[in-house]
Amino acid sequence: MNLQYLADHTGSITGVFIPIQEWDIIREKLHLPDESKALHRQELLEAFEEVKLIREGKISKPNLTDFLNEL
Repeated sequence: MNLQYLADHTGSITGVFIPIQEWDIIREKLHLPDESKALHRQELLEAFEEVKLIREGKISKPNLTDFLNEL
């Protein structure tokens, strides 16, 4: 396993970086859900609902500045 350790300014180890390919193998072995897919799905559903409300005139369109600030 190709791990990389993360350290703070004092040299104390604060975390571990696991390459995504190795994380996927661990996740499958432990039967952990792929949260990124569920998160992206939920975000898309929320975006579609927001567009629907904008089209119905129930909420106003965000201006470009507000939109960029959300990113």
